[in-house]
Amino acid sequence: MMSVEVLYKRMYGYRVKIAEYIAVYLISLVMNYLSDQDVLNGSHTVWQKMTDLNNSAVFVLVLLIGFAFLFYVLLAIFGYYTRKRNLSAEFTEIMKAHTEEIAQPAITGGLSWGLNRTLWMAPTMVLGLPSKSVMMANYDDTPYDFAPDLREDFDAFVASGYMKQIQKVGNDLPRYMLTRYGSNFDKENPLLTIQLKKTFWRHCQFVWRRYYGEENELEKRELWRNQIVSEHLESGLRVARYPNSFCLHLVIETENGNVLITEISKEKVNDYPTTKAVSLGEQIELSDFVEPKDFQQDFVKEWTRRAVCEEFGITGAQYEEEFEVNSLRVLSLDMEMDIYNFALVCTIKMRHSCEQFTKIVNTTIEQKEISNIIELPLSEVPSILMEYPKNKDEYHPSSYLRLLVFYLYKNGYRRTCERICRMK
Repeated sequence: MMSVEVLYKRMYGYRVKIAEYIAVYLISLVMNYLSDQDVLNGSHTVWQKMTDLNNSAVFVLVLLIGFAFLFYVLLAIFGYYTRKRNLSAEFTEIMKAHTEEIAQPAITGGLSWGLNRTLWMAPTMVLGLPSKSVMMANYDDTPYDFAPDLREDFDAFVASGYMKQIQKVGNDLPRYMLTRYGSNFDKENPLLTIQLKKTFWRHCQFVWRRYYGEENELEKRELWRNQIVSEHLESGLRVARYPNSFCLHLVIETENGNVLITEISKEKVNDYPTTKAVSLGEQIELSDFVEPKDFQQDFVKEWTRRAVCEEFGITGAQYEEEFEVNSLRVLSLDMEMDIYNFALVCTIKMRHSCEQFTKIVNTTIEQKEISNIIELPLSEVPSILMEYPKNKDEYHPSSYLRLLVFYLYKNGYRRTCERICRMK
């Protein structure tokens, strides 16, 4: 049985078409009557023709208007119901049981699973946000500089053999860190604003390795993590104080509504090799959000296009052929707690099945990036989530929360809560 949330999602997709169809029918009817002989010789007016209910064409118009009225009333009711939906208390406890301790504070304020949690979610999850509703509010091109209390440690890290090797091969590239995010309060036109700042790979590596890696003693790592959790989750501050590499986490939906899974190559040693990703991740580049003189009007759309083309080795024309470009939706802004990083979770739908798509890209993907492409039936998502942490080494750490967010997008809160709680 279709839930109210899913029904609302489907009806929402037809809201413009219904108005267009009625408008076209009405215009056609008026134009037809304007050329009618009775109107031309003055025996009847167009208004008389349009109000003659004995005329079958006019009667059909009345039925269409009545249907449209009922449709939009139900759409408003279902929309109100959908926006009021929330997680059940039972589901929240299940979510907490499958979330690592670091990501648990203030858990009722968002979603979490594994080592990741949401900082912001689309106001109506079953609809998501169009990509153009995410706006670049500001970009600071001044490179990041550590405060004096960290500068000495940072300089020592840059002089280490590890960083010298990265610089030697030319991989100490500019990165773009999230510094602040915000949302408006307009329910009819919700927006997410993003602010970025220039940094470098060495800055990100310093934060990740020294405070999250094995190079630092456990007590100091935990102190740093608790400080970050306090800043981002408990205080309500929408700021990021330390270098990070703002990422796109793209969940690709196959033609039949399932999830495209990419297996990360064993050669990609810096990003959980041999694990499964849902479906790909890509760091933002300057060209994604900056035009020659201003910000891109729809930078998420440009970012997604580049990420998909580069990841699968396809051209822009192939991208247009293989993906429903207008299906792109923004679902959440997540914090990756295994490292200090932030990601925009989006979804886009393919025009073909996983099997067909694999045949197209099999010769173009870089084996050092992706070793295999498979399909995950949507119905199996709850069982994969509930298996965590037993299967924590099977998927990329961020994939569990991506799956939960996407499942909510496809099924709504009520059905998601029911299906996952049933598996407890």
